[in-house]
Amino acid sequence: MTETAFASAAPVFTVDGSLEPDLGRDLVRLDVAEDVHGLRTLSASFLATAPRARSSNDVVEYLDGGSLDFGRRVWVSLGPPGNERIAFIGAVSALEVRFTEGDVPVVTVLAEDDLMRLRLRQHSETYTSCTDADVAGRVVRRHGLRADIALDGPTYESVQQLNQSDLSFLRERARRLQAELWAADGVIHLATRDKRPGTAVTLTRGSDLVDVSVRADLAHQCTAVRVSGYDARARATVEAVAPASTVDAEISGGRTGPQTLRRALGDLPGRRTRDVPVTEPVARALARAEMLRRSRSFVQVRGTTSGTPELVVGSRLTLSRCGRPFDGDGYYVTRFHHSYDLSAGLRTRFTAERPTVNAG
Repeated sequence: MTETAFASAAPVFTVDGSLEPDLGRDLVRLDVAEDVHGLRTLSASFLATAPRARSSNDVVEYLDGGSLDFGRRVWVSLGPPGNERIAFIGAVSALEVRFTEGDVPVVTVLAEDDLMRLRLRQHSETYTSCTDADVAGRVVRRHGLRADIALDGPTYESVQQLNQSDLSFLRERARRLQAELWAADGVIHLATRDKRPGTAVTLTRGSDLVDVSVRADLAHQCTAVRVSGYDARARATVEAVAPASTVDAEISGGRTGPQTLRRALGDLPGRRTRDVPVTEPVARALARAEMLRRSRSFVQVRGTTSGTPELVVGSRLTLSRCGRPFDGDGYYVTRFHHSYDLSAGLRTRFTAERPTVNAG
């Protein structure tokens, strides 16, 4: 969803395969956002003056079922010539009109990517002798979509989905293993972070990075994670430990949160208590996922750029001129929000995280 597209400094709209220049001309506000839990969303507002078509008997433009209507497929590209990217592909799910005395009416269209189909269906089912990859594949395929699953994990005797939307259910399974869910080009992806493709982006404070805050925080760090459960068949306690080194495979230097915690305050292990595993492989997978979640979030970044269409969830980010502990690569973008309006133009807000600070 980041391939090159039409060239324009303002957003460019395509509906059901046809370029719609009027939408770009009348646009007053655009928002495109997504995070690691999946479901990219679009909100676009347009000036809706009296219809230009003589055959129309409506009081405003864009509500005649023409270029904008429920289920219409919308593409939006962002960025100046040479750096434009398709920022959104999805279907219209809501239409709104707002009238304010003394002002031009505004029509707003809301759209969501292909994960919308999973959000709209609730389901109950018991999956037996399966992995999370097996379950995800079955859920996606019953919506007529293709699944691309790159996920390792234990085999469960049974997994239950009880009156949950398919999107909520897959998000829950992904969180258990620190995997990520997203849609692209009619394919639903579920993969661990190391298997998610992403652009490489460098941002410099005072240049394209117009606002940024970076924090390294020990509040949720620990030097190990323990998970306990009970295997009823073996009549034995289940115990697993994920050490501080769990995140080491994802770093290329610097000092991790667990290492910093041990250095500052000593050994302080944590425990995952929301899940009660019944086999040792499940316990190991849960402990590892919890250790990764905590370690990855050691350094948190919130920033705003002057418009970076190539910045998406999964982008590998390098920061420059943000202070000695925080400069360099290794950041992973966890959320983005592209916005466009007539006063500020294109802006990109994002969050990112890194498991290390630079050793001083």
